[in-house]
Amino acid sequence: MKIIPVACLEDNYAYLIVDESTKAAAAVDPVEPEKVLAAASEVGAYIDCVLTTHHHWDHAGGNEKMRLLVPGIKVYGGSMDNVKGCTDQVENGTKLSIGKEIEILCLHTPCHTKGHISYYVTSKEEEDPAVFTGDTLVSIHIT
Repeated sequence: MKIIPVACLEDNYAYLIVDESTKAAAAVDPVEPEKVLAAASEVGAYIDCVLTTHHHWDHAGGNEKMRLLVPGIKVYGGSMDNVKGCTDQVENGTKLSIGKEIEILCLHTPCHTKGHISYYVTSKEEEDPAVFTGDTLVSIHIT
């Protein structure tokens, strides 16, 4: 499993999670799709899904453009959030996978928004796990 941070906007990051054995990848909060697709291309990966942590524009704002640039891509988002461009809703406990090696557990983590989802990612290669929390730790308000 390879995790690639992609700088977006002035102070945000999107992330690529790449299954190195198949080159399948997920994009986490790809607010600037062109930058994320370029990062995937640099490592020979292809993005087959988007993991959206919550509905705010600085996280979900690139979803519709990703759908235009990558026809057929799945865009995941929380069932309690109105995620722009979402094709498939997830709930606490939903399980997803990337390629052959990566498993993802969706966790409902309301704090910043009522429908916020964090993604707990593990690899069959027993590498260290990762969690993508979006703005879970930012509890300024719940919308």
